[in-house]
Amino acid sequence: MDFELSEDQIHLRDAARRLAQQEFRDKAGRWDKEEKFPEENKHRLAELGYLGLSMEREYGGSEAGLVSTYLVIEELAKVDLLTAMIVHDQNVSPRIIANHAPDELRRRVLPGVVKGEIECSIAWTEPEAGSDGTAIRTTAIRDGDFYIVNGQKVFTTFGDRAHMHLVYARFGPSRGAKGIGTILVERDSPGLTVRKIEGKMGVRGAAENELFFDNVRVPAGNVVTMGDPENSRGFVGPLTIYNGTRVGMGVMALGVAEGAFDLAREYMTVREQFGQKLCDMQGLRWMMADALIEIEAARCLCYKALALIDAGKPDPALCSMAKVFATEMAQRVTLQCQQMFGGYGYFGLLPLERMVRDVRMLTLTGGTTQTQKNVIAGHIFSQKSAGGRRP
Repeated sequence: MDFELSEDQIHLRDAARRLAQQEFRDKAGRWDKEEKFPEENKHRLAELGYLGLSMEREYGGSEAGLVSTYLVIEELAKVDLLTAMIVHDQNVSPRIIANHAPDELRRRVLPGVVKGEIECSIAWTEPEAGSDGTAIRTTAIRDGDFYIVNGQKVFTTFGDRAHMHLVYARFGPSRGAKGIGTILVERDSPGLTVRKIEGKMGVRGAAENELFFDNVRVPAGNVVTMGDPENSRGFVGPLTIYNGTRVGMGVMALGVAEGAFDLAREYMTVREQFGQKLCDMQGLRWMMADALIEIEAARCLCYKALALIDAGKPDPALCSMAKVFATEMAQRVTLQCQQMFGGYGYFGLLPLERMVRDVRMLTLTGGTTQTQKNVIAGHIFSQKSAGGRRP
């Protein structure tokens, strides 16, 4: 088993690290305080081609693969989770479109996404359909050359600024996963209302939104995956993309934990109490050793899962394990690192207070920890899993 990065991957990671540390780090607190989207960061990411890292070259992308893509995202997350999410989100819904949409729709949308000219949100979650994603009630009913969309979505990240929304809807009378498909709804469609949800705990520059669809007419050519009441293909197809997305949440959490760890380590080498530096106190040294063990364990889980996806051998259970371990680890580690700063760490003058708030989001979005554990338990008790043992 080869754990070494290629020269190209090392170059890509190091370039992203320099960008994050030199251009983004000192501005991160501003986006949080002002609850503003980092427009200048997005333009810079687009300029460098980071918004199309995993996209096919025919659409202007780099075809870099998920390992390479998330090496970049990890470096961004070390200084600003919000900026990392821009690259992450621009590589999720577009990959669904690239893998499942008709050719005409791909050619119309994807080049603009890669250039940063088009943003596309994921509109899946509903007030009564959170972890149970198959409980959605939004409908898309055929009417000639159009579909009429009715329903409500909630917690749609970047929904206030997205040019298009990838909407999960029922394409006819059905229950469960059967009949669910996806359709692109443009933001200026009559009957579509977007409302920001106030009071977000962290990642405040990435607005969460409610979307209301009141007889919204959408061209039939905007259907990405068709919902069929007789089967679940229109729903299951896009789910393959979410294997990488789940791991991506873990990688972003890993980045936040590493950023907090670096800040704590640097501070401990200069801060003195009781006549000695913090880095010389055994109890605190052990806390940092435990943190590093967890960080490296999360790294192995996440990048093994991503490497398998790149190799065409996705392992959904491993993806869930990576998300659970990395996101829960990051909560523990950021809190431990905040502790090293004593009372100072409790105030927003330092990045630690923001990091603690930001990383909490990652245990919830993309499938909660408990939902992922159900996936893992399903693997354990599956007849195909050899009693839950893994090679």
